Amino acid sequence: MPLIHPVSAAKQCATIDHISGGRFGFNVVCGWFKNEFDMFGADWREHDVRYEYATEWLQFVRQLWTTDGEFDFKGRWFQSKGAWSEPKPIQKPMPPVMNAGGSPAGQKFAATQADMNFVLLKERDIEGGKAQMKHLKDMARAAGREIQVWIHAYIVCRATEKEARDYADYYIVEKGDYEAVDNLLEIFGMQSDTLPAEALGQFRRHFIGGHGGYPLVGTPEQIVDGMNDLIEMGIDGILVSWVDYKTECKQWIDEIMPLMVQAGQREAFKGVG
Repeated sequence: MPLIHPVSAAKQCATIDHISGGRFGFNVVCGWFKNEFDMFGADWREHDVRYEYATEWLQFVRQLWTTDGEFDFKGRWFQSKGAWSEPKPIQKPMPPVMNAGGSPAGQKFAATQADMNFVLLKERDIEGGKAQMKHLKDMARAAGREIQVWIHAYIVCRATEKEARDYADYYIVEKGDYEAVDNLLEIFGMQSDTLPAEALGQFRRHFIGGHGGYPLVGTPEQIVDGMNDLIEMGIDGILVSWVDYKTECKQWIDEIMPLMVQAGQREAFKGVG
């Protein structure tokens, strides 16, 4: 958000909402990579202040989406005269907003400003996942709101469980770029001096497997069983990814989605993207 003006963003998003027939979802990022700010010559604010800035930024965008005619906007960071944006988005009252805030300030922002909180699943057992989902949704309810919680899952699906696990080990263990993932974990503050060795090893594996996502590895039936666990945790939607996107996305459509329909998962999840 700090790199794009709210007026430009509001107009671009409305256009995409029309092009997609009202299927646009708006992922907002408050900024975390200082090199990007330096590249754009943008102000690098303190961590929690970035969320205060984002709150005003999003308020401006939403006002542009919902206000007929021109209006003046006067805030701490934005002052605009005769602001307007047409056409309005197709989705009413406006497109849904997603945010992935993990810090206390980020969780508060997601709970009070977003429609979907995109999170890293910290506890991978059912009870731990339930507790995390409840905490995040209770934060929103305390603010008089309801939010969805989404996660990312990486998919390795083969005809047998052994084939799936062997391929996961191949691309994660044998071919994984551990230097790159260690650099990434350092940026995220997950170094060896802050995490036990076993936990750090799991983080490294899952970041190479799919950027920290939840592993769904096995046969089509096992993938669907794994998603049932996510539903039981209270997860509302999943962003899915594969190594070989074109081939494995087709496999997902042909082999897994029919089983999801049979299991009632198309109704249980708000979205799988």
